[in-house]
Amino acid sequence: MLSSILALLLALIPTVLLLFFVVGKDKKQPEPPAQLVKAFLMGVVSAFVAMLLFYALEHIVSFGDATVAGQVGMAFWGAAIPEEVAKFIMLWLVLRNNKYFDEHFDGIVYAVMVGLGFATFENVLYMMENYNDWLVVGSTRALMAVPAHYAFAVFMGYFYSLAHFAPRNRVYNYVMALFVPILLHGMYDMLLMVSTVVPEFLSVVLPILCIVLCYYMHKEAFRRLARHLQSDSVIVPQETASTPSQSDSDIEYIEYEDVKKEE
Repeated sequence: MLSSILALLLALIPTVLLLFFVVGKDKKQPEPPAQLVKAFLMGVVSAFVAMLLFYALEHIVSFGDATVAGQVGMAFWGAAIPEEVAKFIMLWLVLRNNKYFDEHFDGIVYAVMVGLGFATFENVLYMMENYNDWLVVGSTRALMAVPAHYAFAVFMGYFYSLAHFAPRNRVYNYVMALFVPILLHGMYDMLLMVSTVVPEFLSVVLPILCIVLCYYMHKEAFRRLARHLQSDSVIVPQETASTPSQSDSDIEYIEYEDVKKEE
């Protein structure tokens, strides 16, 4: 009984900490708790949508066999694409006609809620499937998988907000909101999955490269998070609460040029 409780806590604590971290930064105009819960639950729903997409893709593309090509296919077609597409759909459902989506940082907040809703459900499943090794599996996922889903979500929310508040580049940013998380997710899974079917030397090197990827991914995710926080400190809420106009786009463009110069 005690081990079951500890396993459940290990599955939940990493997501709770990351959720509090992101929500805690949204100090200017915090999102209503009901909206945050809704986004989190939509993230749980996205896990089921991802399963359906997985089975659909499985009938189109062959992947998953014990070869390098098979594992690369599994990383992208079997994991990254269905999971990130499912999360993107849920994020769109949460934010469409959402009157509370009035700041750049809000896109990141909602995307992280969706992403960690997915990660929490996935974590619980992994713990149930590997109950005898719950401590090793839970610790590994707490340090790697859950933070990775958080980072994917930050990038998705970052570009989603740009698409919402900058009409001139809307299509490009919507594409990037999906493409960047898929690319990063696929690379993350690929390095780990391929390491299981390569010679011993590479099976050690590839996980190390995955850790390096995670380091730079989180570093860049934090920079994107800080940029949107800075954006919201410059643009007054009344201007972003309405439908984005050309002037909104100009304000954001000038603002980001200033940020680039500072960097």
